[in-house]
Amino acid sequence: MSPEIIDQLLGYGSIALQVFGATSILGIIGFLTAYYAFPPNITIEEVKDKTKNNFESRLVVKNIGKIPAFNIILDFSKMNFTVGGISMSDCNSTDCGIPITKLAAGETTEIPALPHIGMPAGTNVNTCDYILKIKYELRLPFYKTIMDKIWHIELRNSGDEFVWQVAMR
Repeated sequence: MSPEIIDQLLGYGSIALQVFGATSILGIIGFLTAYYAFPPNITIEEVKDKTKNNFESRLVVKNIGKIPAFNIILDFSKMNFTVGGISMSDCNSTDCGIPITKLAAGETTEIPALPHIGMPAGTNVNTCDYILKIKYELRLPFYKTIMDKIWHIELRNSGDEFVWQVAMR
């Protein structure tokens, strides 16, 4: 950079510090840094199969961001599943269940792999696939926004074995 441009930048910077004050400018820089560099980031870390029945599987959700995520809510759409001879297609639900109030940085929680399907323990699902949307809030002082992540969840059966396939969209 030429010396004239550097002198102009320093001149404008000193005027801005005189008018707005150093703490205000540093506060704005801190706010923008927190928003863009350290937001909460919800991900599905793994699938836990608690028993040999696929109905009782759980998705382990983790916040890999640096700031806590608040008011975590599940939505699912385009759910198709078959249990025994009963088939359901294109089921949707928004704001499922009780919201998870806070998920701190690095913290995990478990959610059912089959949300809002009531069946007795020991039930096996023949087929299942759906779109899972996890909504959560980013809260900073005087600012709040809703963020979301979307996954495609699919159950794959092979004889007595099963696997849950999770893909981010």
